[in-house]
Amino acid sequence: MVFGKHLILDCNNCQGNITTRYNIQKFIDELCVLSNMQKKGETIFEYFPENEFNIKNDIVGYSVCQIISLSSITMHINNISKTFYFDFFTCGQIDIDLVVDLFDKYFKPKTIKKIMLIRDAIDITCPFFEEQVDHLRPCDE
Repeated sequence: MVFGKHLILDCNNCQGNITTRYNIQKFIDELCVLSNMQKKGETIFEYFPENEFNIKNDIVGYSVCQIISLSSITMHINNISKTFYFDFFTCGQIDIDLVVDLFDKYFKPKTIKKIMLIRDAIDITCPFFEEQVDHLRPCDE
């Protein structure tokens, strides 16, 4: 029995607005509506400011977490390199195309690496990867 699915997106060279809480929150809100998920509590935003250490290590940007009715959404956003790391775990259903289309709409990455994991701690025969979809997919421009 599959417990859940975990979609991982690694996105490069994002041309959309990745630097404001407002745009990130709009994306989360729309994702929850489209995925039939209810947000539980407020979205947690932690901003890593521009300072010498953060700039050198490309960690200027946000880490974000939203607990949802069926699990969680987490994000790590690097403003300098314009990279975006997105995790969506749920024991509900994930429509990969819907999530990627929404991601493209808000953040406009040039490339996306997508991985879908199957989560099941009980069935040891369950494949770890359901599929690795479009390892590196150029986004529509």
